[in-house]
Amino acid sequence: MSMQVEHDYYGVPLWLMKDYLAQLGGQEVTADVMAGSGWRAELRKAARRSIGSLSVGGTTVVFSGERDDLGALFDQLHWKTLRGGG
Repeated sequence: MSMQVEHDYYGVPLWLMKDYLAQLGGQEVTADVMAGSGWRAELRKAARRSIGSLSVGGTTVVFSGERDDLGALFDQLHWKTLRGGG
């Protein structure tokens, strides 16, 4: 079953998200589109978020593909996008 999912990755700049997706088998289709086996990702800068005086940017990604392929991609991408706090 084909599906589409949108995720915001705050603290992950666009260039770094492209690198992560390339490490997971993605190829650059255009400047803002990456595609891999069974998935496609359209990337754009996320709207900045403010928490008090702190402003954080990131990347918004619209993923499309088959449920199983996206699930496998998200499992791997999750570990790359974890951010330690404290």
